[in-house]
Amino acid sequence: MLFPSEVFIFVFLPVVLVVYYALLRKTKALKNVFLLLASLFFYAWGEPVYVYLMMASIVFNWFMGLLADRFREKKWISVLTLVVLVAVNIGVLGWYKYSEFTVLQINRFLHTSIPVPVVPLPIGISFFTFQAMSYVIDVYRKRGKVQKNPLNVGLYIALFPQLIAG
Repeated sequence: MLFPSEVFIFVFLPVVLVVYYALLRKTKALKNVFLLLASLFFYAWGEPVYVYLMMASIVFNWFMGLLADRFREKKWISVLTLVVLVAVNIGVLGWYKYSEFTVLQINRFLHTSIPVPVVPLPIGISFFTFQAMSYVIDVYRKRGKVQKNPLNVGLYIALFPQLIAG
């Protein structure tokens, strides 16, 4: 679903605004749950399979943020946390963006015949991956507050107005 589409303008956005401002106006927690569910639905509209990848990214990076905060004073554990954070996030991003290219180049230069994986690129994967990494790095550097509630991290990563803008 794109911002200038009729479905977004005349159905999705009005429903989200009415529910958020009229029906859930008194409970911040329910508003946040609703916004996260609406954002995941928005993403799933264009990428139904890859919404699970986004949810896994949210959970993984939330957990890494907790570790970065908890072990900030233990240098080797905090560095290991950041190494794992970067390796996993960049590894996933690299798989989806560069696996086909990498295998083609290996086959070309080494004269091999490794089967070339055809991996569809999830919409916005670079944006939400770097958004998630920035959260953990900000927690590590004390520029951001650790979020004990994964819902807050989920909204930071997946909130629909910023997701497609990225």
